[in-house]
Amino acid sequence: MAPRRRSNTGFIGVRLRPAGHFAAEITAGGTRVWLGTFYTKEAAARAYDVAAWRFGRPRHEMNFPEVRSLTEAQSLSTEPLLRSQGEARRYRSGQRRIDTTEADEQFMAQWRRDHPGAVEAERAFWKDKQTYRRERRAGKRQRKAEVEAEYAKGEASTWGEDDERWSWNLTTTASEDTPSEDEDFDFSD
Repeated sequence: MAPRRRSNTGFIGVRLRPAGHFAAEITAGGTRVWLGTFYTKEAAARAYDVAAWRFGRPRHEMNFPEVRSLTEAQSLSTEPLLRSQGEARRYRSGQRRIDTTEADEQFMAQWRRDHPGAVEAERAFWKDKQTYRRERRAGKRQRKAEVEAEYAKGEASTWGEDDERWSWNLTTTASEDTPSEDEDFDFSD
């Protein structure tokens, strides 16, 4: 996974609000979770790090990688500014989402410990699928090479020179030569 971009504030997950305060947000399960508004960008960055620890993110994705534990990160963090009931509601909703995600991660870790056979079966499935895709790509590359060789020799072909299938065949096999994101599997727990 590519490292997260730091905003113009110099911290991951922190942005400057129009009023001069700093907002902290983190993405969890494809959804942005609002962590609160803070007086300083450092306080917002520390709130981001607490959430990152709770989600089990690696240290290189944190603003303060020298912090060694969730407890230490929480002790260095401050409460956000909650100036309205709407902000308080958003903050509570974000905290519930973090709690739910954290509980899901703990449940899945326990499930993996309790059902190692199912984990191995899933790994075998994805390995077989990856092998199948590689073989299919290799077959398409071979057919492409044969078509190009036939075309280069000028041998008779069932396709005419102006046939659309030439360009279609060349472009579709070329695009399949590069693996997609879902084919890079990481089985680490």
